[in-house]
Amino acid sequence: MDAAQPTGITGIVLAAGAGTRFGHPKADVLFGGRRLVDRAVATLQAGGCTDVLAVLRPGQQPAYGAHTVVNPEPDRGMGSSLRCALAELDADPDSRACVVLLADLVGVRPAEVAAVLERHRAGADIVAVRRAGQRSHPVLVGRRWYSEFAGSAEGDQGGRDFFDRHCDNTSFLDYPDALVDIDTPEDLRRVLADPFPGEEVRGS
Repeated sequence: MDAAQPTGITGIVLAAGAGTRFGHPKADVLFGGRRLVDRAVATLQAGGCTDVLAVLRPGQQPAYGAHTVVNPEPDRGMGSSLRCALAELDADPDSRACVVLLADLVGVRPAEVAAVLERHRAGADIVAVRRAGQRSHPVLVGRRWYSEFAGSAEGDQGGRDFFDRHCDNTSFLDYPDALVDIDTPEDLRRVLADPFPGEEVRGS
């Protein structure tokens, strides 16, 4: 890892969904020969996260290279998975900030994670990516916000309410193209056909 890279940055992969529309949990879907959860973990690591937590359903195979956090009630929604991860980080004094990524966003690249970390290193305590004008992932939240971030995480909204409240305090990285969530087998085929469209990043 680059000596200038910020330390104490914990990646969080949210991968405990049931994958109802896909037919089975999406964490186990293969993309390029790797499970989606393993790919997301590798993206966060390559982008500079010093540790990664993968939030999974009970009984799922652990993610390669990550610490597993089991969500005992995954069907309560993404917010419950985020709360599980943040509870772990709140007890870890070495975690200065977290970077959150959804397992099914295969278009997110390590360079984008690195750009988010660079904003944090420059002083931003809340960082988010916008794609085609819409807030997306990855996002970074500093440690002092962990409690409020967890408290805002409800249902399938994740941390949306938190970012709505703190829009003026958020440093945004803007990309022109949207990403496709892999919600169905058809989505997977579409992403496989064009996984990484060219993008240019703008800052705000």
